[in-house]
Amino acid sequence: MIIKCPICEGTGKKIVRYKTCPVCEGTGFIDEFSPKQHMKRVSKRATYDLDYGEIPCPKCKGEGKIPIYDTCDFCGGSGKVVKCDRCGTIIGKYPDFKDRTLCDKCLKEEEERKKGLRNVYIFDEVATYHDVEPGKFYKGTVTRIEKYGAFINLNEKIRGLLRTRDMVSLRLDDLKVGDEIIVQAVDVRPEKREIDFRYIPLSTYDLVQFEKEIPISKIKDIVEKLVELRDQVVHIVGEVVQIVQTPGPTIFTVTDGTDFTWVAALEIAGLRAHPEVRVGDIIDVIGRVNIRDGRLQIERIKLKKLEGEEAEKIKKEIEKEIDKRAEPAKDIKFLVKSEVLERLRPKMADVAKRIRKAVLDGRPIIIRHHADTDGYCGGVALEKAILPIIDKFAIDVDAIWHFFKRRPSKAPFYELEDVTKDLVYSIEDSLKFGQKLPLIVLIDNGSTDEDIPAISKAKAYGIEVIVIDHHFPGEVVDGKAEIDDYVDAHVNPYLVGGDSNLTAGVLGTEIARMINPEVEDEIKHIPGIAVVGDHAKGDEAEQYVKIALDRLNELSQKYGKKRKYDREYLEKIALCMDFEAFYLRFMDGKGIVDDILATNTKEFGRHEELIDILYEQAMKMVDRQMRAVIPALKTEFLENGIILNTLDVEKYAHKFTFPPPGKTTGFAHDYIVQKYGEDKPIITLSYGPDFGVVRATDAVHEQYNFNLNLIVEKLMEEIPEASIDGGGHECAGSIKFVEGLRDKVINRFIEIIKEMKPKNLKVRK
Repeated sequence: MIIKCPICEGTGKKIVRYKTCPVCEGTGFIDEFSPKQHMKRVSKRATYDLDYGEIPCPKCKGEGKIPIYDTCDFCGGSGKVVKCDRCGTIIGKYPDFKDRTLCDKCLKEEEERKKGLRNVYIFDEVATYHDVEPGKFYKGTVTRIEKYGAFINLNEKIRGLLRTRDMVSLRLDDLKVGDEIIVQAVDVRPEKREIDFRYIPLSTYDLVQFEKEIPISKIKDIVEKLVELRDQVVHIVGEVVQIVQTPGPTIFTVTDGTDFTWVAALEIAGLRAHPEVRVGDIIDVIGRVNIRDGRLQIERIKLKKLEGEEAEKIKKEIEKEIDKRAEPAKDIKFLVKSEVLERLRPKMADVAKRIRKAVLDGRPIIIRHHADTDGYCGGVALEKAILPIIDKFAIDVDAIWHFFKRRPSKAPFYELEDVTKDLVYSIEDSLKFGQKLPLIVLIDNGSTDEDIPAISKAKAYGIEVIVIDHHFPGEVVDGKAEIDDYVDAHVNPYLVGGDSNLTAGVLGTEIARMINPEVEDEIKHIPGIAVVGDHAKGDEAEQYVKIALDRLNELSQKYGKKRKYDREYLEKIALCMDFEAFYLRFMDGKGIVDDILATNTKEFGRHEELIDILYEQAMKMVDRQMRAVIPALKTEFLENGIILNTLDVEKYAHKFTFPPPGKTTGFAHDYIVQKYGEDKPIITLSYGPDFGVVRATDAVHEQYNFNLNLIVEKLMEEIPEASIDGGGHECAGSIKFVEGLRDKVINRFIEIIKEMKPKNLKVRK
């Protein structure tokens, strides 16, 4: 116990010497006292009896010397000492001996007393068969009684046999299930999970709680030795990425950055264990290794939620580990030579890393792509790269269904209807299945100001949004467009001086190869289909077409009907994809899309057969539409040299069937181009009650600086009451407006076309 220092009486100081009093100079008294001097205006009679004399010094109290102090060496200046609880002897100064309760003599006596006692160990659930030592005593519980002896459990997992012959003075009839008993381990066979016990009555003993230090292991190391470590107790620290309540235990999905594991915790069947733990928390788990569905599951023994600086430190370590593993494949050469792609490489690598990181971080991924050939090509290429990584790194055997969604968008931008669906389903999954909110990847849309409202809504929930697009993003300043203020990453050829000819299918495929180089053979033909379907031009497009034809001819020779394919076959595939997309609507078309795009290489024969069937059906419907459209198509040769074609698709085209207005406009435009030549400046405008669709040849862009996006912006400024929006590529896109002002919008659009002047070219009159 702690008491006041008996030497300094708690002051912490002691007198070491004395010095002469400076006031009285060692006399002990001050100068003589004179009543007349100190008592003025007092009568002589009043002072008559006061005598002259000396008084004691107030400084030294008449001693003539004063003490000099120093620190008390007995208590060290603390004013306190520690006394033995048993005999009262002073042990030492405070705080050096604050943890001592007995002096050396009493401590020795206590140790000698304990030597005559037996230690009896009590196991918690952390202990295993390997922790039981022959010769030591343990406290257990009788769990079963047979004729030959009693089974004793030291914890839920450790059980041994106390045979009748080893009971000494104890009788089997004296025992019943549930009794606690002290036994001695005689023979321990951990590899067989067997222990032989002996009963020796003990009159005196000490109960000792078994404490086992279990070092923290990496989940990856446990997975690599899964069979070897089965039933062993391990210690992990990680982040909770998902929580699922089953009819039995609560299942926590945990990652430490190296791998994933399930942690199963059961309190009461169907009741949520550890309700204080939420997704994103850091937990410290000690548990027993088990195997479930061929994957690692740790059955919780102890689980503690970490908080504060400790949790933040571990979270940073996990983030660092994930960041390192998320690095995409380096030095991947593009499938073609392209200066624009090389300038885009850092942005593409960043997107690839973000996607890989989402998988390793246990975040679902949603891919939103435009519902046309180019959009499907880009989305499927990414899907083929991402799914194997999810299957490899995610612990859930059904993770490819729970953690990945690919959804087409009818609109050529991310509209509010789409983001609302994505948010509702994601929030429901978070509430039902404890998933994190997703990473959203927009491909073949996402670059324009029309995408901003939907993206802003997603960002309000803290969702990471990535854009991979080739549409005109508006004004680009220092490599950034307006949309860059709203998204986390943006890949677009316009940001580095390119144009729309590097389509979404091209960008998606090249990024997919960075994410997962092993899927290259499955997807390297996809860009060729995409550029043909999107009417892309240029040297890069032709290189991709050649790669696609070489790959398809190779597959045909290996699996198919041994046909020889050309560019026309790629156009067939693109038409079939658009045809099927019309009927898929908001479904991803998994399986059918793989067969159309020939990414299911083992079923290439089915691909060829399906293309033949779909192409025949599509062309019948196209021919039917064109029979109605061509006679209604109005062609006008403008004074500035442009050939303008207009079509009222509301009156002169079939509704709610293939081809839709956009494709119908494309086929009508192609008809005029074949008639007058691709080198001619030709614009085709089809319109309905509240929309217009525009197609133009490259000659219009090259000779007249035609850019549909700029025209749409001009119309928005001039006719604000029409509530105009739209855009797309320079030479292909759409316009939306209110129905009542259709004529005003369409007429003004035609006027702008007529006002366009060619660059340094003679106008034919």
